[in-house]
Amino acid sequence: MPKISVVTPSYNQAKYLRRTIDSVLSQKVDLEYIIIDACSTDGSADILREYQSAARVVVEKDNGQSDAIAKGFAMASGDILAWLNSDDMYLPDALRHVVSAYEKGCEFFYGHVFIVDAEDALLRKRVAIPVDFDDLYYGRYIIPQEATFFSRRLYQESGGLDRSFQYAMDYDLWLRMAALHPPARIDQFLSCFRYHHGQKSSTRPDLYDDELQKAREKSGASHPRSLLKSSAHRASLVVRKLFSNVAESGVRTTVADLVNKKRGRLP
Repeated sequence: MPKISVVTPSYNQAKYLRRTIDSVLSQKVDLEYIIIDACSTDGSADILREYQSAARVVVEKDNGQSDAIAKGFAMASGDILAWLNSDDMYLPDALRHVVSAYEKGCEFFYGHVFIVDAEDALLRKRVAIPVDFDDLYYGRYIIPQEATFFSRRLYQESGGLDRSFQYAMDYDLWLRMAALHPPARIDQFLSCFRYHHGQKSSTRPDLYDDELQKAREKSGASHPRSLLKSSAHRASLVVRKLFSNVAESGVRTTVADLVNKKRGRLP
C-alpha cells in the first residue's frame, strides 16, 4: 500500500488544532503525519505534546506558511503528499479514496469539500469540477487545497512550493504541476474547510490576487495572455460550477448559497 505523508503547518490555532490532528490520525492508511509549529503562544504546544508519539512534531521559527510546508515535505517519505491547515479536517475514510486514486495511476488529484463554521456546522458544499491547465491558467480556477493530493515524484519534478508565496502558494504549485500532469477529480467529499474570521486569505484579498497574477506570469512563457481565452474559460467555469452545485444541492440551496456569497456571508 502506498504511504501518504500529510503536513500541517501550525501557528496559534489551538481552538481547532486537536480536531485537525484527530481527523488525520483516524485515517486507516499507511500514514506519515508531520506537524510544523512556528512556536505558537496560544496553548498549541500543550496539545502537540499529547501527539508526539503518533506524529512527527517540529517546533521552530519559520519564514511563514509556505516555508513550514516546504520543510515538512522535505522530511516526508510518502509516495503521496498533501498539506492540511491547522483549522481544517479530513472526512472519515478520505485517505482511503486517495490511495485508490493513486493506485489507478493518478498523480495529481482532488475532491469535494464541506465548508463548516467554527463549531463544525455545515455552511455549504463546495463541489469541485474537472479542470485542465487552461482552466487553471486562463480561468483562474482554484482547486481546493485541503482536498488536493499529489505524488512526491510530481512535486519534486515541478520544483516544489515557492517559499516566496504567502497567500496563493497552492495556485502557483497547481499551475506548475498541471503543466506536467493533468489534474484529476475524485468524485468524493474528502475534507472540511473551516470558515472563520481572521483567516489569512480573507483578511488580505488584495495580496492573494497579486500572487495569483504573479503565479500566472511565472507560467506565461508558453501560455501567453489572451482576453478571449480568459473570458471563455471563466464563463465556462461559472456554468459548470453552477450545474455541479445544482446537481449536488438542488436549485434552492444553490441560489441561497450564491446570495450569501455575494453578501460576504460565505466563502
